[in-house]
Amino acid sequence: MKTKHEILAALAHTAEERLLLAGLLDQEQICMTRSYMTRTRFLSMAERALCADAVRLAGAGGHALFWGGYEDAERGVYLFYPDYMEEEDARAAAPLALLRARKCKGDTLTHRDYLGALMGLQIDRSVIGDILVHEDGADILVLEEMAEFILLHFAKAGRKQISLTREALSDLRVPVAEEKEGSGSVASPRLDSVAALVFGLPRKTAQERIEKGLVYLNNMPCLKPERQVQEGDRLTVRGAGRARITVFGGTSRKGRIFVGFVKNT
Repeated sequence: MKTKHEILAALAHTAEERLLLAGLLDQEQICMTRSYMTRTRFLSMAERALCADAVRLAGAGGHALFWGGYEDAERGVYLFYPDYMEEEDARAAAPLALLRARKCKGDTLTHRDYLGALMGLQIDRSVIGDILVHEDGADILVLEEMAEFILLHFAKAGRKQISLTREALSDLRVPVAEEKEGSGSVASPRLDSVAALVFGLPRKTAQERIEKGLVYLNNMPCLKPERQVQEGDRLTVRGAGRARITVFGGTSRKGRIFVGFVKNT
């Protein structure tokens, strides 16, 4: 277990990262000393990875939880919960609200339309979680403290009128992604080789995206093209989609490794 000063020295490379981690560690300490649940703001996937390292170094993993309102959420908050709470209790008590935007039947609105309109309300991106677009509109996850403000002021997206209601989080409409099975072979289990195969990229392009932080392994950014991939791992390439490795093993006569995967389409 490391001190706050040691963790900041080890992980924070910019003023923004130092502020993020200092706030995270302060919330953890408040939870432990005052025995009530605390949280961060909504985190991006890259911020989540940084915070996960800080939680591990602080020895706080036993009472910390990343939660965005549903499994596999891209954006979520770190929750710190006291000893008398279980993980499921913390999920249920998380200060998140679900707002459902309904559009007119003939209108077409994208994720960008909804997010752009919300940013037009002069609120910070960190108070908004995932925006799940569906055929009737979109389900929007927000911090509880911002729900009423957004309900009062969010009436239009992409120049189209919408109606907004608050719904129970249990009624969240998570889009069911269509999955496509695929297979192939790689020379080695390196991340760049596997990502290139799964997402149909030249290996050099896969390496460049990894080095830019655009590739996630099990929801954590991985900057090492040589990182070994295993069966069951989840891959995300920003702008290309998500995939899960279903089979990894067996070699061809030429020594190439067989890979089976399922990719969201």
